[in-house]
Amino acid sequence: MDFLPSDYRSTLGLPVVNIPGCSPVGDNFTDTVAAVLLFLQGIGPLPEFDELGRPAWLFNETVHRGCNRAGFYEEGDFAEEYGDKECLVEIGCWGPVVQCNINKRGAINNMGGCMNTGSPCIGCTMPGFPDAFSPFYKRPPGTLVSSSASKVHGAIIRALRNHTRFFNNRTRRWDEQGHVPNGWGNVREPNLIEKAVHFIYKKVQKMGSSSKI
Repeated sequence: MDFLPSDYRSTLGLPVVNIPGCSPVGDNFTDTVAAVLLFLQGIGPLPEFDELGRPAWLFNETVHRGCNRAGFYEEGDFAEEYGDKECLVEIGCWGPVVQCNINKRGAINNMGGCMNTGSPCIGCTMPGFPDAFSPFYKRPPGTLVSSSASKVHGAIIRALRNHTRFFNNRTRRWDEQGHVPNGWGNVREPNLIEKAVHFIYKKVQKMGSSSKI
């Protein structure tokens, strides 16, 4: 878009169509070409493009939304070095702001993708790349606020989820007998505070539901 004028049109009358990436995902390229050709032949609808001239159906969501590590971010659990399984934001990932589908689609044949293979997102599908995202593999300034808030929120969420999991993994028989009736089981019994919290939890859970079967 920087090198062709705003009134540029191809021989078929098309404006600039951007399919970004370093390199672009092959399936994204063929999808776009197919959609444009179907439209030109009167077979398909007009493809939707965003304000940057990118196929909107391919670049309308951030990397973070499709990342298989996004759950770690929600719970404030971040990787400290490369090779860790947690969210990569604090070691240089720009996924929360970059629009790209490589995590969902994969790099080749629905396999791979930067974060899927352990690499932080460096923003190669964005017009400001590479200057706006350098230096690479350094914690983005915005995470000083967002990830710090996530750590506080995540600590509370993890505790609540662990509490729920602890009780939801128990069978009714365990509660009636007061122990796990199996030699392999090594599950501790809940204390009084945990029982009280769970009692309130179950009341809220069943609130508004019918007790009839």
